[in-house]
Amino acid sequence: MAMTPGPGSERGTDGELADPDIAVVDRAAAALRSYTDHAWAGASQRILQHVLAATRRSRPVRGVASSGPFHVSDQVITTHLQEAVDSVPGVDLTHVRLDLDGDVLVAVVAGVAVDYPERIHPAAATVRRLILAQVAAILGPVVPMIDAAAVTIEVRDVNPPPSG
Repeated sequence: MAMTPGPGSERGTDGELADPDIAVVDRAAAALRSYTDHAWAGASQRILQHVLAATRRSRPVRGVASSGPFHVSDQVITTHLQEAVDSVPGVDLTHVRLDLDGDVLVAVVAGVAVDYPERIHPAAATVRRLILAQVAAILGPVVPMIDAAAVTIEVRDVNPPPSG
């Protein structure tokens, strides 16, 4: 489809239509090219890391069923752990890291925020038991199965008491 210039359109030196908006954008782009923000390199690396973490492919984790071995996504395990820990009153799961040796789960690190004045040690023990139960339910009788020593609970925050 051919387009004809409207009234008041002028041609630039190269024969193309000269649009005042394009000229403004061109001048702005030229000005930005001459300005170098050295902090951009660090910011762009952080942005890239966040994007890669958000879009990374999942890792397979080996499980065992009565029909034989299978693999489940690490993201599926993380989601189930999130749901389990969310059932504990006064505890919020803020971070989960699954440590694998190849496709074998060898450790879980769970970061939690505990509501004040909840007792931290009993809350952490409850979270650890839930994580072990969920891993066993998802992966089945894998060998080696992680034990309590392989589940690290990190208290990353204490939530303030509700105001009122």
